Amino acid sequence: MKLSVILPCRNEEKSIGSCINDVKKVLGKRRYEIIVSDSSTDASPSIARSLGAKVVTHEKGYGNAYLEGIEAATGDVIVMADSDSTYNLGEVPALINKLDEGYDFVLGSRFMGAMEDGAMPWLHRYVGNPLFNLLFRVLFGMKITDSHSGFRVITRDAAKKLSLESRGMEFASEMIIKAKRHGLRIAEVPASYRLRKGESKMRSFRDGWRHLRLMVSSVGK
Repeated sequence: MKLSVILPCRNEEKSIGSCINDVKKVLGKRRYEIIVSDSSTDASPSIARSLGAKVVTHEKGYGNAYLEGIEAATGDVIVMADSDSTYNLGEVPALINKLDEGYDFVLGSRFMGAMEDGAMPWLHRYVGNPLFNLLFRVLFGMKITDSHSGFRVITRDAAKKLSLESRGMEFASEMIIKAKRHGLRIAEVPASYRLRKGESKMRSFRDGWRHLRLMVSSVGK
């Protein structure tokens, strides 16, 4: 089994190198590739190439990053993680182990794991994420503790089956909704969450609206 680790990246020169090295350390002698899906204007892509990662470029957008990354992937399993050092990439095997149990799609839940103080803004931790988790339960019958987790693994065949389209942050919600619709076996495992390095690119209300609009438009489809 070959792993394709996709790291979406926009101006993460402070952390991209350590993320790549963490992947190398934890995967060791496994068969894998590291794909940095990049829209940076800083030195991030140069750092990634110098460490042996495959770099693909795309227009700005979280969904764009994964659409291009998945297209370039050659592995049997897709590993998804942010490139800002918030997720502990040493926990990748815990997610992969759930695939060995027969699941198709695994989420690393920050709310089930250890979260550093200040790693998640108060508004996201106590309002935004719980609200969206509730909406997933009410609208789609899905009991998920961290619907916006950026730490995920999915088989490549399953990812292709979903025909994902979203270009922005709502990609994360589209992936879960379509996974449910296609009957994928979904699991969650605890995931640590740490203070990020560098500046956040999230825009809470704009991105939240995009998630909400996609969810509502998906009901009944």
